Amino acid sequence: MPKKPTIAALDIGTTKICALIAELHGPQEIVVTGIGLEPSQGIKRGVVVDLEATARSVEQALSKAVQQAGYDIEAAYVGVTGEHIASLNSEGSITISQPNHEITPADVAHAVQVARNITLPPDRRILHTIPRGFTVDGQCGIRDPIGLSGKQLEVSLHIVHGATTFLENVEKCVRRAGVAVIESVLEPIATAEAVLLEAEKELGVCLVDIGGGTSDVAVFQNGAICHSSVVPIGGNHVTNDLAYGLTVAPEEAERLKTESGSASPKLVIEDELVQVHQLGREKSRRLPRMELVHIIEPRMQELFEMVRDDLKSEGLLGQVPAGLVLSGGGSLLAGCEEVAHDVLALPVRLGTPARLGGLGETLTHPMYATAVGLLRYGAERQLKAPMQASYRRATGLLPGLLKWFRRLFDV
Repeated sequence: MPKKPTIAALDIGTTKICALIAELHGPQEIVVTGIGLEPSQGIKRGVVVDLEATARSVEQALSKAVQQAGYDIEAAYVGVTGEHIASLNSEGSITISQPNHEITPADVAHAVQVARNITLPPDRRILHTIPRGFTVDGQCGIRDPIGLSGKQLEVSLHIVHGATTFLENVEKCVRRAGVAVIESVLEPIATAEAVLLEAEKELGVCLVDIGGGTSDVAVFQNGAICHSSVVPIGGNHVTNDLAYGLTVAPEEAERLKTESGSASPKLVIEDELVQVHQLGREKSRRLPRMELVHIIEPRMQELFEMVRDDLKSEGLLGQVPAGLVLSGGGSLLAGCEEVAHDVLALPVRLGTPARLGGLGETLTHPMYATAVGLLRYGAERQLKAPMQASYRRATGLLPGLLKWFRRLFDV
């Protein structure tokens, strides 16, 4: 049995499934006790296409983590992504009715509920409602208005939504593996918890998490997320391009990408050769490494051009002075940072998860960023829960108002 409160995270990606189990030893102390990594089956571009295969992969990853931790887990925070994910910003405004005009948590929750009251198609489900900031009597830029005096309270809300059926299929796979879903979390929101600095979020930064089938984009300004989207290109597209262009098996294409691939010709010597095992040939051939670059570079340029166009369409291209932070397994491709800088003309750095305790010492690779971020995301919410319970006991608010208050923290 664990000695401390436990938490579990599931990063269900196109290429891998990562399960983490940890104990909470304090507000900032997460000690990882179990790690399970399994090749992903039945997922394409973040969407479940084979329920049974995905459920088996999830179960195997969880089994490895549980065996290492030495105890079972009942529920987990689950990362979700896919081209079906979309977001929007909404505003809500209320009049403060208290005689002394002091803003209470119930007022904040009411304003959030007003902003959350949007019309979506019946096949869409809201994943997150994230307050970006508050305005009291015309004074904007307020983070926490509770306790302030004012007559008018406004909130700016970032709302993330996805296709209900796609989200339910991911959650169904987890339940079939014997684990309940505490919350489905948009992967870049989780990843940001692991790799972004608070100063970057304040200044304005764009996170690009390059996965296997898709790449997640999230923009932060003034400490809060203001835009999120999914680009339909990931590391698997590079692998497929190499397989097609060089006439090699997918496994060989992946080996060439990771061992010899580069997205920038600046990093490759002109006459350098690599050993290639082509289909239909008994013996391997030596080909110029630059041939790999000529295949990889256009695809990576396309990825970052789509990121650039996405930011431009939202009016954010000139609003991220902290630049780009790259994460995910695809970000480790040689020359990735150079191409990103050339296309977007912004500062670029590689984001790696900060170290956790216990087995977490081994999770500093960018491929673990989402899973580590899910642990941090869940830990913050579990630590908030007792405080919210204490507040409810002290104030005796009505059940309806309590729901509003919980939604405020349901990021």
